[in-house]
Amino acid sequence: MGAYLAEEGCWTEDFKVYLLQGTLPQKEEDAEHVARQATAYCIQDVELYQKRPNNVSFRCISREQGHELLADIHGEDCRHHSLSRTLVSKAFRSGFYWPTTLNDASELMRSYEACQFHAKKIH
Repeated sequence: MGAYLAEEGCWTEDFKVYLLQGTLPQKEEDAEHVARQATAYCIQDVELYQKRPNNVSFRCISREQGHELLADIHGEDCRHHSLSRTLVSKAFRSGFYWPTTLNDASELMRSYEACQFHAKKIH
């Protein structure tokens, strides 16, 4: 896969600042969210990772980088017209995470006409 580096101003920044410096966002609801969710994340080599119960960590990337990753995976696998969940599992197996993964994969699949043509038809 290509190089997916964290971008400035993406969703990971609040978590990185909190875990490295202990500083919460200014808005109260954002601060509560970050403080509550921060236990699921860790910093490794100055990058944010999401911790999983099975001791596997996923590298956190921005939504834009996630779109690129899904497009790369789908481009390699387009002939199969797989479901969005399959696409998400391949992104996770590649070791990457972002919070809107499933929604982004669904949007991507809806944007490809060939995938819509081969989708299951519910009667």
